[in-house]
Amino acid sequence: MADASRTMPELGDTIEKVIDNGKRAVEQGYEGAREYADRGIDYVGDLSAGLTDYVQREPWMAVAGAFLIGYVAAQILRRLSD
Repeated sequence: MADASRTMPELGDTIEKVIDNGKRAVEQGYEGAREYADRGIDYVGDLSAGLTDYVQREPWMAVAGAFLIGYVAAQILRRLSD
């Protein structure tokens, strides 16, 4: 019976350590995901700004590029549906 009374507090301490480690892992995962999302947003913003500049400088090339992308996408979709 003495072993059981010593084991219960040890079990409680172990559970608390596991919970603390789990919380720490979740916090680190959340921070990592937030940093990754922030970098992605920055990248998309830079890409959008560059694309906007290109369209303003070369509108006909942008229209031709959009047509080409649409044509290729339509061909791919048509082949996938057959």
